[in-house]
Amino acid sequence: MRFILASESPRRIALLKVAGYNFTTLKSGFPEVTLEDPKETVEANARGKALAIVKEFPGEVVLAADTIVYLPYAPAGEAILGQAKDEEDVRRMLGLLEGSTHEVYSGVAVARNGDAIVRTAITQVWLRGLSESEISAYVKLKEGVGKAGGYAIQGKAALFVEGIKGDYSCVVGLPLALTSCLLEQYGISWY
Repeated sequence: MRFILASESPRRIALLKVAGYNFTTLKSGFPEVTLEDPKETVEANARGKALAIVKEFPGEVVLAADTIVYLPYAPAGEAILGQAKDEEDVRRMLGLLEGSTHEVYSGVAVARNGDAIVRTAITQVWLRGLSESEISAYVKLKEGVGKAGGYAIQGKAALFVEGIKGDYSCVVGLPLALTSCLLEQYGISWY
């Protein structure tokens, strides 16, 4: 059975293909929000993306996700890092993250008709201290643009990660263990 992925993210597409799912992709067009609470933020965005597509395709199963980086030690209003908009945003975000621990929240929604199940996975990530030359070299790659927190763990930024506690695929942008359990509830399996 197929489903619709409410995303055109190459990372989410690659994760689902490696897992063996058969699906189509559509961009939802849902305007993302940033709330004070990281869990509420990713769940509101995942739900909104899924329900936006379900309205267009009633009866179809729709999967949507949202990922942010959360700095528990930062002041409110500065604690949630979404996708880096440009190279300077990548530099700013890496400056905040280097040499410390942060949390990655990925909200996952699976919907059909008006019904949606929404859950969140949380993974802790430790980045080592970075030199200014390392940050500059990474910024020039443009790999972090469009990524939550301004880095891609599956790319060169793996060189900066000293450890993670939780689901690696959550940091990439789609926690597969959680996703597979939610899809199963709608009769969608990878096998």
